[in-house]
Amino acid sequence: MLKNRFIAAIITCVTITLLCGCESANEEIAGIISYYSSELRAQGAEIKAEGEAAGKETSEKEEELIEVPEIYYAYHLLNDEERKLYLEVLSALQNMSDYVDVSTLDSSQLDRIFECVQRDHPELFYVEGFKYTEHFLAGTLKKISFKGIYSATKQEAELAAAEIEAKLSECNVFGNVQSPPNGDEYSVVKQLYDYLIGNTEYDADAENNQNIRSVFLGGRSVCQGYAKAMQYMLQKAGIQAFLVTGYAGGDRHAWNLARVNGRYYYLDPTWGDASYSYSGSEGNASNASNAGNASIAGMEEAEFAPPINYDYFLVTEGEISKTHSFEAFMELPTCDSTQDNYYVREGLFFESYDRERLENIFAGNAVKMADYATIKCADSEVYAGMMHALIDERQIFSIIGINEGSISYSPNDELCTISFWNIF
Repeated sequence: MLKNRFIAAIITCVTITLLCGCESANEEIAGIISYYSSELRAQGAEIKAEGEAAGKETSEKEEELIEVPEIYYAYHLLNDEERKLYLEVLSALQNMSDYVDVSTLDSSQLDRIFECVQRDHPELFYVEGFKYTEHFLAGTLKKISFKGIYSATKQEAELAAAEIEAKLSECNVFGNVQSPPNGDEYSVVKQLYDYLIGNTEYDADAENNQNIRSVFLGGRSVCQGYAKAMQYMLQKAGIQAFLVTGYAGGDRHAWNLARVNGRYYYLDPTWGDASYSYSGSEGNASNASNAGNASIAGMEEAEFAPPINYDYFLVTEGEISKTHSFEAFMELPTCDSTQDNYYVREGLFFESYDRERLENIFAGNAVKMADYATIKCADSEVYAGMMHALIDERQIFSIIGINEGSISYSPNDELCTISFWNIF
């Protein structure tokens, strides 16, 4: 810590940088925040005019009338004092300002609010950390000044932001997102999830892999890049999303919280990508045996990797906690709904053995085209019954309608799923 004494004043300067795991004045740099910022400016001008006419202070009115969109989760969990500081920090980062005075004398509060802003705003891809200066007079702390630390100049950040928007526009990522069928946000999230995974490869050596540039401009990233890119697209689509961090497989990890159709879920786009081989993905080795001329060839799940894995797509806290542990940062909502879970929505979730439903699934065009299918059981009891009927009793062959050949399968005892491939 560096301290300089000037007559009766002491100024303390501290630098905080982001330790990560695995806006500019120009509105283009703001991404999703650009609409929000322009709205605030319009509101501020109107408030100022009204305040001057009434002979009242305008700053208090501006604070009262500012409405931050609900897509920013952390902001709406803060109290009024913290929200004021949040907006000060956000403005400084958006504008890449020099030192600005902030409304706190608590450096730990500043650190927490900076983290809230970072977790809410993936479009601040050029922010690497921050510095703050403590101003003392006669031994008493009088104020704190804040300044961001950046990985790019303002011009470079603006150019990168414009390139990201051009790339998403060129790929028509949001072509059907703004007006989802019947207002169903599930279809929006799935479309964006599929796009992200289909256009990104896991690469620990990717440049800028802690932010969205690595995904949208490089097509290669790690967990934090995946999660921030997913959050960025969800927010662009008007869906509340938040960056969650913790541990998975013994390593630091990042994933998302999202509010879909009014309910909260977790989703992990990194673990949805076949290019990322995660701990526990191998499943259990299965048996190879014969039933007449038909056999079930057992393989480890590592040898079967669907292009997109939906095991962690809109799941409950209980489900994701089987493999992920949360880093304590701020309160997270209850996530216990399965209404928009992938397996539930796609008719692949079983609360009991249902042969007719299984026949319909394997007769469907989607399974025939993909030549694989994964079903999920409600609990271990249903899973055991499904394994017994399909594998031990060989019912999978008659369900599919084949008399000879082989089918590969992989059970996952932890997730209660069974995958079949090499079916047709």
